[in-house]
Amino acid sequence: MKAKALHERLKRVKEPITEVDIVSLGLVEAVTADEEGVRVYLRLSEGVEHPFQNALSWPVRWRIVRDVAAALDDVAGLEILDARTLERYYPLEED
Repeated sequence: MKAKALHERLKRVKEPITEVDIVSLGLVEAVTADEEGVRVYLRLSEGVEHPFQNALSWPVRWRIVRDVAAALDDVAGLEILDARTLERYYPLEED
């Protein structure tokens, strides 16, 4: 599946507080697809400067990650990463 088609599918994922799609909000930095798999880079840690802010935003982040994984559940080799830190959100463990 091409990155552009995957990007379009991500428009179905809503940010849980505003209910606006994550693409329109600018939370999807990039989607790459190659023979190794698909990587979705999300902008979920930008603007988080203090650990307390991180704790408050954590449930929202994980809901977005869960919803992205569900929207792309038929995609082989899916990885969801933070665009700034490259922290891997999904999958959590190596198979």
